Amino acid sequence: MQIVGSTPEAAMKQKSVLSELQLAQSLISLGKFDEAASIAAAMITSDPSDARSWHLLSGAHAKAGRLQDAIDSLQRALILSPADPGLHLQYGQHLISMGQVREALDVAAQVATMPLQRADWNDALGTLFTYCDEPIRAISFFERAINLAPHDGRYRYNLATAQRMIGDLAAAEATLDRVIADRPSHAYAHYTRADLRTQTGADNHINEMLGVLETRVENVSDKILMCFAIAKELDDLADYKSAFQYFKRGSDLKRRTFTYNTKDDTATIDRIIQLHDRSSVGKSSGLESPGIIFVMGLPRTGTTLVEQIISSHASVYGAGELQAFPVETIKAVKRLAGRSVAKQEFVDLALRVDAAELGRSYVDAVRPQAARAPFFVDKQPMNYLYAGLIRRALPNSRMIAVARDPIDACFAMYRTLFTGAYPFSYELSELAEYYAAWYRLTRHWQSVLGESLLVLKYEDLVTDLESASRRLLAHCGLRWDEACLAFEKHARAVTSASAVQVRRPLYSSSVGRWRNYREDLTPLLDSLKQLEPPGGWLFDCQGGL
Repeated sequence: MQIVGSTPEAAMKQKSVLSELQLAQSLISLGKFDEAASIAAAMITSDPSDARSWHLLSGAHAKAGRLQDAIDSLQRALILSPADPGLHLQYGQHLISMGQVREALDVAAQVATMPLQRADWNDALGTLFTYCDEPIRAISFFERAINLAPHDGRYRYNLATAQRMIGDLAAAEATLDRVIADRPSHAYAHYTRADLRTQTGADNHINEMLGVLETRVENVSDKILMCFAIAKELDDLADYKSAFQYFKRGSDLKRRTFTYNTKDDTATIDRIIQLHDRSSVGKSSGLESPGIIFVMGLPRTGTTLVEQIISSHASVYGAGELQAFPVETIKAVKRLAGRSVAKQEFVDLALRVDAAELGRSYVDAVRPQAARAPFFVDKQPMNYLYAGLIRRALPNSRMIAVARDPIDACFAMYRTLFTGAYPFSYELSELAEYYAAWYRLTRHWQSVLGESLLVLKYEDLVTDLESASRRLLAHCGLRWDEACLAFEKHARAVTSASAVQVRRPLYSSSVGRWRNYREDLTPLLDSLKQLEPPGGWLFDCQGGL
């Protein structure tokens, strides 16, 4: 039957286009990204006004890791089809992958004004808002997705993660209960639920999760999640021997999923120590931009707590774990070299980047966060690798490094399942080796950065909150604010692994927690003892040597 208003030739052409689109999508699913891109390019040559071809080309580029090419192609598709929410959402996701949070937030705000009749569009918009550290704005879109598709557990799980981020832990647990009731093998839901509160003997999920682990999950990723969830609840119940068995089982499984050599990272750290010295870091023609506070340190050592305390101040906004400084530095080095470079070369070339330009590009990237208050906190833990470059690019900024007892720090990382970061954290001897390198680097920064850097011991913070908080605020140039002592009441989104802990009043039970696992941690203790510097693991925590 001929379509009204069409010709046989047009119908045949449309059928050919659909066939080409299907073929290219099949090639993408098979990992043949360049072949799919060639088909898309040929279709564009034939008809450059078809947004579907540009969208297809973007998808092929994205799968091949060519994100800038993917963004360029999507921009062409959006010119041709500006009312398509799906194109905008994919564009925003690519911007997030490129570290362009400000631009992604603009995209999310634009899509929020569009009519979104599909559940997956509402869910994707909610997800984009959470990636932009806007979980409060995300919740209504997750709720719309659930209303449109009430039996799709993905949307309900995403709602729970946003509820957790804003501190609505009871609602998050109820949402996850529903997810697990509908799909008992949902490993992420079990893992997230286990962390929402301290479990008790009368109210826990251990037997339920053991049954799921042994009978319902088959892929390695789900097994890892279940092991960490079970270990966490066993730890809550003080069954430390059993808990460690599951921490180790999960860590061993995780470590086997990737290739990693700790010495590559420690060599990079030692290269930073060698090249980023007082003379190279002190020569600053950077951007005079006051009000920026960087909080850094190994994960699970108190960086989120420090951010929560400072951001409880009336003049401070806590922006969370921003990727902006590493991303802008990587982009600047790539422009300078004309290519991507290896870690060792990167350390050298980063000192040749124009400091003021790097400072400007960072401030532009964080403008949505920086505009909310006179001061803002960038709490990206791994900025300890970039502290010298931060000093060059933003000489007025203040830096805080959080230090913690080496055994407690290493064990806290070992018991945490991270997403796409900290590969050294799943094997005890590798943890010790990396901790020693981080310690060398932090001592180096103390000698190089002087008053720009305050090193704060976690143990000092939890034993004398007011004294430590006063030091923090004074270092940042802030007047005293009593609200900082009630940080757990501060309503802001927290995206890190400590999102639950910072909703509770201060507690010191995590100090010396490793002693519950002394026997099982013998390999860690031995490694740390071998690596211990002369004089022990000591810091002068007054902000300089």
